[in-house]
Amino acid sequence: MSVVLFLNLKGGVAKTTTTIAVAETLAEAKHRVLVVDTDHQCAASESLLGEERLLRADQRRRTLHDLLAAMLRDDFTADQFDRFVEWGASNINGGFRHLGVLPCSLRMEDFSANRARAMENYYSAEEFNAVLRKHEAMLHRWLHNSFDYVLVDCPPTIPFQVKTMLKAADAYLVPSVPDQLSVRGSYHLIERIRRLGISKAKPLGLLWTLYRESNSVHKNTVSRAAQGEVLHPILPAPLRTILPNATAIARISEPQATLPQSVAGKYGTQFGQLFKSLVEEMQARLKVMEETKTAGAGRGLSLLKQ
Repeated sequence: MSVVLFLNLKGGVAKTTTTIAVAETLAEAKHRVLVVDTDHQCAASESLLGEERLLRADQRRRTLHDLLAAMLRDDFTADQFDRFVEWGASNINGGFRHLGVLPCSLRMEDFSANRARAMENYYSAEEFNAVLRKHEAMLHRWLHNSFDYVLVDCPPTIPFQVKTMLKAADAYLVPSVPDQLSVRGSYHLIERIRRLGISKAKPLGLLWTLYRESNSVHKNTVSRAAQGEVLHPILPAPLRTILPNATAIARISEPQATLPQSVAGKYGTQFGQLFKSLVEEMQARLKVMEETKTAGAGRGLSLLKQ
C-alpha cells in the first residue's frame, strides 16, 4: 500500500489532471484507490464526482475539511473515517466501485479559525497536540490498511491539510513543466519539505508535463536530464514517461455526450498508454523504495543483535 502526493509549489503543471488519470488507470486495473483532494478549489473532487455529488457531500459535511475538524475532537474514533469517502468515482463506465474520493471543500480556507476554536476546549496546547498526533496516527493506519493506493492532489502551497497527508505519505511525485520556473519550484518544494521535518516521504521523481516538442526550452531541458545532467543537486531523477500538452486533455473536464468505457476511451489511445506507462514506472519506483526501506530496517536489526 502506498500514499503518494502529487505536489509542486508551481501552479499550472497538471497535478490534478495527472492525479485523476493515474487513479482511474489504477482503478481500471482493479486496485482499491482513494483520491484525497487537499486543494480548496476542489477540481479533483468535481472532476471525479461531478458538481452535484460534490455539493451534496459538502452539504452533508462529508469532506476533508469536516474529517480534519472531527479529528480535532477528543472523542474521534477510527470507525468514523469511512463515512467521509465517496465511492464509485469517475465517469468511466458509470464509475469504478473501488475508486473513492475524500473530497475537499471551499470551507477549507476557514480551517485555521476552526482549529484555533478547537484548541480552546483543551487545558493546554500540549494536550491538544497530543490528541491530534494520536488521531493522525489513526489516519495513517486507516489509509495504509484500507487501500492499495492513496493519491493526494495538492495545491501549490503546503497548508495544514497537506502537512497532515505528508505525515502519512510514503512518497511524493513532482509534476513539472520542463522550464526554469517549474524546475525551480520543484527543488524549492523538496527543500521546504526537508526543512519542515514532519515527513519520511521521499521524492518519487520528476514528471515532465505539458511538454511541447516545438518549444526549444522544453526540448533542451528534457534532453539534458535524459543525458544524465543534474538539473539541481536535490532533484530526483525524471521519469521516462513524458506527458505532452494536448487540447484533448484540457477538454476532459467538459461535459461529455456519452460516458467513456475505458481510460483509453476517455483520454485517447496515446494518453491511455502514457498513463499506463506512468503507473508502471511509479509502481516500479515504489517497489524499489519499499525494498530499500526493508533492507535498511534489516541492517538496523542486525546491528542491534550484534
